[in-house]
Amino acid sequence: MNTLFSFRKFSVVFSVAALAGITTLAVSCGHPGTSGQSTCNGSAGTELCPCEAGNVCQSGLVCATDKNECVSLTGGGGGTTGGAGTTGAGNSTGSAGTTGAAGTGSSGIAGTSGTAGSTGSAGTTGAAGTSGSAGTTGSSGSNLIINGDFSMGMTDWGIPNGTPTNPGVNNGQFCLTLATNNMVILGWGDTTTSASLNAGTNYTLSYQASSTGALSMFEVHVGQVISPYAVDYNDMSDTLSSGLNTFTHSFTIPSADPQAGLAFVMNASSGTPTVCVDNVSVKAN
Repeated sequence: MNTLFSFRKFSVVFSVAALAGITTLAVSCGHPGTSGQSTCNGSAGTELCPCEAGNVCQSGLVCATDKNECVSLTGGGGGTTGGAGTTGAGNSTGSAGTTGAAGTGSSGIAGTSGTAGSTGSAGTTGAAGTSGSAGTTGSSGSNLIINGDFSMGMTDWGIPNGTPTNPGVNNGQFCLTLATNNMVILGWGDTTTSASLNAGTNYTLSYQASSTGALSMFEVHVGQVISPYAVDYNDMSDTLSSGLNTFTHSFTIPSADPQAGLAFVMNASSGTPTVCVDNVSVKAN
């Protein structure tokens, strides 16, 4: 028997048995070819007779060289280690398990890049809105007196009565100079230009006026521009001064007037005052 192999086998079996709490059993024996030697005796688990020269032991025994004792390897069967499998027949060392082959799964194919979306075409420019139709006469907020600021000179204005001097637009205002006891009417509107007033609608009359001297009469009238020339509204309470002042009045007419005009009536009992008028308006509230 190969001694080195036998020792290694013993060492492995002894170590396993010791870890599992199992005692190696000894059997009686004699050393082969040695005269006068007693038989190896000993109870189970005790050391037996020393090994012979060359680490030789009787058949069936193995020399434990680290102890220099012959011991039996075929005594009581070795217990199993924990839940591990039993030692293979002939106490041969079982072959080690082979390493499992690595998974062969191939790497997934990378996804292709998505195609970028094309830039949307620009929206077309919407068609321009059509111009709104002109507001109807008498609508809320609109001035029914065309050229009430005299920006178009004397257009739509006239002097149907009296003989004032130097009538005309001066610094954006319409001015005239009265003669003593000469009643003058400054009127707006005629059969071609007029304002349409509705019954029951509240209107605001506003204007600016000044006078360089005292007046014996100054009235403002709103009425028909056609026969019978009925008056819709009139006021005679305003007193003019040298500074341009704003005067405002509200009125409502009981009956509709589809062709209304406006007139300022003025007179001076003495002197020749100059009267100026500007920013005349009539608006529905």
